[in-house]
Amino acid sequence: MLLACVGTVAAHADSPLTSSDFAHCYNDIDMVAEAIANPGEVNPTVMNYLADKNVPVDERVAVVNAIGWNFNGLTTGDQFGTYLMKRYKAKNMKSLAKKLDAGTLVVCAYAKAMSNYFNVDEAVELAEMAVKKDRTNSFTIRYIAALIKAQKLMDSDWGALYRVVENVYNDGSLRVDMRQCAIDAIWDYIKLYAEY
Repeated sequence: MLLACVGTVAAHADSPLTSSDFAHCYNDIDMVAEAIANPGEVNPTVMNYLADKNVPVDERVAVVNAIGWNFNGLTTGDQFGTYLMKRYKAKNMKSLAKKLDAGTLVVCAYAKAMSNYFNVDEAVELAEMAVKKDRTNSFTIRYIAALIKAQKLMDSDWGALYRVVENVYNDGSLRVDMRQCAIDAIWDYIKLYAEY
């Protein structure tokens, strides 16, 4: 009985979002290093950083990655969403999404996905909106959006899970705005699904 429970926990921990640890690739960035040292903690300074469109999007998603995830869930995504709604005077996530730039939108989507990786429906929607809004041809925005979508596909189609990320990984037309170490950290897990 105990072995069955341990196996279930291991299976839940092993997923695209929870297995893609890339924050260490950005540990030279003060805010990332602080988040690595204090996983699960969010404060106003972190919120301001995540919302700052002058900070490169790859560094902001690295902070979200460093904040991490918890089997029982975190409130990071909801806290950040509430913070953004107040800042942009939005009534709900849908109206907020219309006001946000693509980078901040994908950061919000990723924070929501990492906070509750068992239910990423809203995060997938926000990430897809971010991709549609992006005019910079950002690899990071598309790669993180694909990672969130892969999490959704985890329960239904492992082959599609692989292909959705592979399509971005192999898209030479994108502007690579993510460190190679981070790209590889995500890909090293995703490529395990190539056989499906």
